[in-house]
Amino acid sequence: MKTPATALRAITAFALAVVMLGLSGISARAQDAVLSPELRRQIQQAVKSGNAFAIRELATQNPAQAVQIAQTAATAAQALVATDPMVAANIAAAAATIVSSPAVIAAAPAACAQVAATVARVAATPAVMEAAPRICAQVAAIASQVAATPSVMAVAPVVAAQTAASANTTSTNPAVMAAAPALSAQTAASVQTVVTNPVVAAAAPAVVASVLTPAPAVAPAPAPAPPQPITPHVDPTITTPAEEDPDRRYR
Repeated sequence: MKTPATALRAITAFALAVVMLGLSGISARAQDAVLSPELRRQIQQAVKSGNAFAIRELATQNPAQAVQIAQTAATAAQALVATDPMVAANIAAAAATIVSSPAVIAAAPAACAQVAATVARVAATPAVMEAAPRICAQVAAIASQVAATPSVMAVAPVVAAQTAASANTTSTNPAVMAAAPALSAQTAASVQTVVTNPVVAAAAPAVVASVLTPAPAVAPAPAPAPPQPITPHVDPTITTPAEEDPDRRYR
């Protein structure tokens, strides 16, 4: 026969199991929701026109599918790097903003980590940094902030480390630092949070080491030697009229 204390523990355990099952169901629905053909068409249209605002609005209007919208946008941004780096930067920024929402991260931290890693790689591409250095700084700051979220580092430590490495590449680029010094400093702080996390360091030691180890300094090229004065060469066998014997003319 169960005592009241035993019965209470059983009821509590059952209630906790129901709650956890409900939370996992919410997370699964957030990750497994399928985009409708109409929504997919709207995303493609926004990507084609480079309308980052429209992509963010679609995520706001369809919160249950925000992760899928961000994933689709991030994939599209990656495909545009070679052909239109400016549009790639804008679309990556939209995807990064979507997955930076605390509610979206809470529902699907692993999926948000993947999106952050993808857009961070886009922003770290030389062509994209050259075309849109400030937008790249923004993407790196948001992506590294997502990676530094405790739940993201807990469920996807390797992806978090990869995101931090890409964001570090962007934030230390001279053009990006000049265009957005405050965002670059913000990214540096988030990157340090990621790479100093014990779980991340244990899961991706090589990636963490690549971030913590500064790049070797490149020695400046030696200054060119100053031009040497040119000394005219005088043939000693040739005499000038002033050097001729004046009496020679009368001999």
